[in-house]
Amino acid sequence: MNHITLSMPATVAAAMLPVLFAVPTAIAHEDDPKARGLEPPVRAEAWRAGDPDADGGVAGLFGTDGTVLGSWIPLNEFPGASGNGNDCWGYTSPSGREYAMIGIGNGTGFAEVTEPGNAQVIGFINGPSSTWRDIKTYGEYAYAVTEGGGGIQIFDLTQIDSGVVALAGTQADGGTGNSHNVAIDTTSGYLYRCGGGSNGLRIYDLNANPIDPPYVGIWSDRYVHDAQIVTYESGPYAGRQIAFTFGGFNGGGTQTGVDILDVTNKSAIVNLARLQYPSAAYCHQGWVSDDGTTLYTLDEQDEINYGVSSRIHVLDVTDLENPIYLGPTTNGNSATTHNAYVVGNRLFSANYRSGVRVYDISSASSPVEVAYFDTYPESDSPGYAGCWGVYPYLASGTVIASDLQRGLFVFTVEPEIASWDFPAGLPDRIDPAGLELPVGIVAGEGYELLPDTARLVLTRPGVGTTTSVLTPAGEGLFTASFPAMACGDDISYRFRIQSSDGQVSMAPANGSVSALVAVDAVSNEDAIEVDLGWIVGAPGDTATTGVWERVDPNGTSAQPENDHTSLGIFCFITGQHPVGSGIGTNDVDDGETTLVSARYDATGLEEPFIRYWRWYSNNAGASPNEDSMLIDISGDDGATWVPLETVTENAGAWVEKEFRITDFVEPSDSIRLRFIASDLGSGSLVEAGVDDVAIVGLDCGDAGTCPGDLDGNGIINGGDLASLLERWGTSDPTADLNGDGVVNGSDLGQMLIGWGECG
Repeated sequence: MNHITLSMPATVAAAMLPVLFAVPTAIAHEDDPKARGLEPPVRAEAWRAGDPDADGGVAGLFGTDGTVLGSWIPLNEFPGASGNGNDCWGYTSPSGREYAMIGIGNGTGFAEVTEPGNAQVIGFINGPSSTWRDIKTYGEYAYAVTEGGGGIQIFDLTQIDSGVVALAGTQADGGTGNSHNVAIDTTSGYLYRCGGGSNGLRIYDLNANPIDPPYVGIWSDRYVHDAQIVTYESGPYAGRQIAFTFGGFNGGGTQTGVDILDVTNKSAIVNLARLQYPSAAYCHQGWVSDDGTTLYTLDEQDEINYGVSSRIHVLDVTDLENPIYLGPTTNGNSATTHNAYVVGNRLFSANYRSGVRVYDISSASSPVEVAYFDTYPESDSPGYAGCWGVYPYLASGTVIASDLQRGLFVFTVEPEIASWDFPAGLPDRIDPAGLELPVGIVAGEGYELLPDTARLVLTRPGVGTTTSVLTPAGEGLFTASFPAMACGDDISYRFRIQSSDGQVSMAPANGSVSALVAVDAVSNEDAIEVDLGWIVGAPGDTATTGVWERVDPNGTSAQPENDHTSLGIFCFITGQHPVGSGIGTNDVDDGETTLVSARYDATGLEEPFIRYWRWYSNNAGASPNEDSMLIDISGDDGATWVPLETVTENAGAWVEKEFRITDFVEPSDSIRLRFIASDLGSGSLVEAGVDDVAIVGLDCGDAGTCPGDLDGNGIINGGDLASLLERWGTSDPTADLNGDGVVNGSDLGQMLIGWGECG
């Protein structure tokens, strides 16, 4: 067996200015963009915050917010290493000492990070040359795979506290020796090799023999680029081993998306669901929340292909057989996203040129960036340089990051003053009569919160920004009371609390929630369970197959299996597929097919919106992504049409859309929609669907429409003034018009704004 021995430098010199050098690295994934034109590694001396002679200016090279750099170990510090860096992982020995592992072009480097300000290199073990190397741990062993072949390298970590790591052997069973990634379910004790030379997951039993695990099965329906495997310990899936996989066909880029597999029985793996989110370019990696209800997915190419900002795609996986796409969220940065991991209410994402971004996921569907450490100071532009991986699971809170050019970083995230939870979510509609919103606040480690400083910060037109006290409700819960407000107002709000040492925590951390004062008034609901007057076909239609029809759909990888309506059956789709038929059996071919909706009434509603759910898929076939679906709106029963949207995104899922009708046509009792799906390209596979159309207006209800009308007679006058003066100086919520907790001159000013009318 090969061994490496701990070597501690006698002195640690101050970090030198970087000197670039290029080292050739074998590339197994020639078609992958990051393998072409790699920036060379940066050569420098190690930097440690604990070194009394450390040059503080070196740490200042790297952008930070809410993070503190402990150590930087460049790639050249690992003896015998050459090539670029890639992924990283961590390990905690039975004694509690903490370690980092980093993949490098020709092997794996090991370092101790127990003291983040004094990280020390242990050594390096050679392996197959590759741009890609991935490492995971199980028990006292680490497992590394590469695109360069060689199967699984298995490292014995039992003596790592003594500075010794042993190469215990390799396991190359299971066909190809190439792997793109490796995943381990540490609860069940099974290892999964992902991708590499061909499709699928190759499965190994670590329980039987962690040094030479037997190959026990494969799932090969699609190329799997990366995966997370979880054994559910409670709830409806208790005892089942579930794999969340990310990939598709043709190396993962065709029909790219998420597959959810039940891998409990390795010889009879079941695909529970597949979801393709909108504008998917290359579904790269993802991680599920600690409670197993939310999946966060990163797409490695959507920032480049579509020019969007760094995005996290959020999926509700409460029902594993019916995942729901909740939408993308962005931090506004332009860098390409790569790998993300969840720890409690934090998500850590390695985003290439913008480094590690840390998000608060207290509101599960709306991650908010709260901190970052930028390993690549040159720019935040899209592309394949900078931070590759991040490992945030060390018990100390120390975080490990790996960078293609600069190697290993060890840093800490400044403790959060408070963690926030919103059991009912953060609403974007506030009832004009007011709202009682539950808010959970828990002190961060080492902090004491002052409950009487908890506030709702509310901004309203004509009033400005006011604060009101959150009412304690016991066990870390509070109630935020939104006052009665004018229907139709655009408002914003956030929350704050102070610690005993004077620091302030805000939620959301980097902005406010925008909301509309109103409740939805839904009319003209059309679930398509009965035909209310839809029209299939129009002059000029030439499609020979895939013509619109109202059916209970038979699903394919491009067409839905179920309609969108929760208790419904029917929807419109472009051609029913016979059960068991191929994906292109009845898709749209050779032209256009038109569907016109029933007639809807948008009169009598304030600010009417048109809402519908649509399905669209065009990322399969010999020439994918060459077509589109046009959606138009008419306010005159179809006499004239105005474009509403042109659909090109390949969600492979039901997507909700909502548009303000007055932005396009005058509201009338003759509103119609028109859906034109077309196959005008060569070899492009087109499928579309429509369900659950509705007209939605703003409902002001019976209360809150006249803030200041204290006697409820529909007009603000002297009687209301008398009522307000009777309550002067109190906290009576009926007269506290601005919600600041006291009836005073500000409330009088608000009343005078609407004097003589319904304000």
